[in-house]
Amino acid sequence: MNIKHLYIIGNGFDIFTGLNTRFSDFRNWLSCNYPFVYENLCSVYEVKGEWWNDFEANLGYLDVEEYVRTYTPPPLPEKSIDEILASDTLNNKYVGDGLPHINISTPCADRLRGLLEILQYCLEKWVNSIPDIILDAKYIKLETENSYFINFNYTDVLQKLYNVPEQQILHIHGQVSKHEKLIFGHGNRVYIEYFSHDVDETCNELNNYEKNPYVYIYKYKDLPSILKDVEYVHIYGFSISEVDEYYLDWIEKNTPRYSKWEFSWYSDKDLQKIIGVR
Repeated sequence: MNIKHLYIIGNGFDIFTGLNTRFSDFRNWLSCNYPFVYENLCSVYEVKGEWWNDFEANLGYLDVEEYVRTYTPPPLPEKSIDEILASDTLNNKYVGDGLPHINISTPCADRLRGLLEILQYCLEKWVNSIPDIILDAKYIKLETENSYFINFNYTDVLQKLYNVPEQQILHIHGQVSKHEKLIFGHGNRVYIEYFSHDVDETCNELNNYEKNPYVYIYKYKDLPSILKDVEYVHIYGFSISEVDEYYLDWIEKNTPRYSKWEFSWYSDKDLQKIIGVR
């Protein structure tokens, strides 16, 4: 099929349609349904913003050194030599070469991993709880013939309200109705040199949630051939944050130079970002 229209669909599209899918909606749901998770999240991160791009950007700028200082457990009482030897025997697991394999995880890294994993679980629970039926939905005109949709949302709004065939949609960060893992994360690789093992391991845990756009694009090897003849690129409800720019850079390089781009925006700040990109 010769693709003429490419649509890039972001969270603003679902919000405009009538879904309550702002980060602030998730935050309110989390505080009501999982208050313990919410309190732990607030103890580590600033979570007052309204938009997902603000929260995701904030994820990558955790002050790891301060986090480790805050959550490092107090030192345990000194052990006798016999207790240390007994503990080493239990904790060290031998691998095939006869050498001990020591668990290098740390308390602070474990704590952050647990928080982000339970947050992942809560995100999936929340998206599943969003009603499928929108009583007063708002529509915009979409060209569904000879079109392809790269959908950054987890929902099925395109299929259910616009009757877009499933094979014309790429859910690049996961689709909740198919029970896929939902991708969220930040765009800032964290590395602190010469500090401590606990800081290193905490940075590693945080970097597991670095949202590298090329990883998600390159999984779909047919994309360049799908986009090679695109004439119109429509960007609807897509925030242009630091990590988002890489997606748009790749799309621009893989669509014809003559293609025309159309952007929607919510605020003057968003418009300035668009002007900066184009």
